[in-house]
Amino acid sequence: MSVVFTLAYLLAAVLFILGLSQLSSPKGARNGNFTAAAGMVIALVATIPQLHFTVDGIAVIAIGLVIGGIRGTVAARLVKMNASP
Repeated sequence: MSVVFTLAYLLAAVLFILGLSQLSSPKGARNGNFTAAAGMVIALVATIPQLHFTVDGIAVIAIGLVIGGIRGTVAARLVKMNASP
């Protein structure tokens, strides 16, 4: 693993931790979500070039993204904000 990938993973981990710490108050929750999402994007951008995809693998990933996206969107629309733990 090259130094660039290692540093990207380190930065992603730091952003995840900062994002979690910002979720402790309502004022910082939105910022915390954006910080953690930035960490996830960095982790994905660092991981994807290291993978060796096949056509079948890409199809499985696409199906999972569609199903997860639909399920997450429906759940986010149905659950009231004050019903979340």
